[in-house]
Amino acid sequence: MPPDPFESVLRHLALDVPGLRLVPQRVVIGTRQTVRPDLVDDDLRIVVEADSFEWHGGRADLRRDARRYNLLVVDGWIVLRFSWEDVMFDPDHVREVLTAAAQMRTHVGRCPSCAA
Repeated sequence: MPPDPFESVLRHLALDVPGLRLVPQRVVIGTRQTVRPDLVDDDLRIVVEADSFEWHGGRADLRRDARRYNLLVVDGWIVLRFSWEDVMFDPDHVREVLTAAAQMRTHVGRCPSCAA
């Protein structure tokens, strides 16, 4: 299934982030689940989701997403979730967060507090 326009704009914003190479709809095989996130950088182990209220607004959706994202995190992935409003109306914020995550993964120790 091709990415929707929301995901495409998010991916376009990520093109400006040095070192970040997001691939749409890449399968991620974890220790407890197999998922297909919106955007994935396998090398940096970053998952980026374009979360709209339309698809993620119900109680069951919240539970499913929370479990999915928590399991990705315990498998060592950074999971970033962006709302439609941020992607469309605050692209600087989106780029700032994507840049910080990419830098966190590319620095010695893989996290800011690890360098000490």
